[in-house]
Amino acid sequence: MTKNVTSRSARNRRAGANKSNNIGIWIVGIAAVIVLAVVLIVAFSNRPSSIAVAAPDVQADWVNGDVMGDPNAPVTIEAWEDFLCPACRQWTTTVEPQIVEQYIKTGQVKLEFRQFPLSSHAPGSTMSAMASLCALDQGAFWTYHNRLFLAQDEGQAGYTIDALVRYADELGLDSRALLECMSSQKYRDAVTASANEAVSRGYGATPTIVVNGEPMANPYDMNELTALVNAGLGN
Repeated sequence: MTKNVTSRSARNRRAGANKSNNIGIWIVGIAAVIVLAVVLIVAFSNRPSSIAVAAPDVQADWVNGDVMGDPNAPVTIEAWEDFLCPACRQWTTTVEPQIVEQYIKTGQVKLEFRQFPLSSHAPGSTMSAMASLCALDQGAFWTYHNRLFLAQDEGQAGYTIDALVRYADELGLDSRALLECMSSQKYRDAVTASANEAVSRGYGATPTIVVNGEPMANPYDMNELTALVNAGLGN
């Protein structure tokens, strides 16, 4: 009898231990799921917000190629950017819309996009720069500009000639004309000259944001931008 009782006690202890182990496994599993969920939430919250692939929301006669705003605006903001630069995409999704709303629509500022393709992002950086100017020929620079930033999700594959022509189709442009423009390398010299100008000015990173000739220390700092704009307005 004592032997049977001892045997049952041992089995009960083993069952209890197994039950505790199973509970421990469940707890670890649930904790892992929670950690993964938090990581995903943080990752998605830190991703640049989506860019609207649409024409600029300003009056039509204030959109002239790669310049947006009243031609007579007292303040000029130059945005020296690379379409494969994640920081440029972030600037385009966060700061540029504020500039449009606060300063461009009110006629105080005009925004000039300046090509600064980085060799570290080659060949897509140069390909996309040339393609944006080919889209400019069709009056669709800013719309195509937004689509190019979205293509970062595909890496270099988003900036092959086939992809660049496909974006033209998506946007209702003449894709054959864009292909011919790219094939002829019509804008290679212009893109190279722009990049060389950026380097000659001492710009070493993208985005470099210049307000009335004054490069910003922090392109994301709206307080700094406001101060520079106000200085240009004489405020």
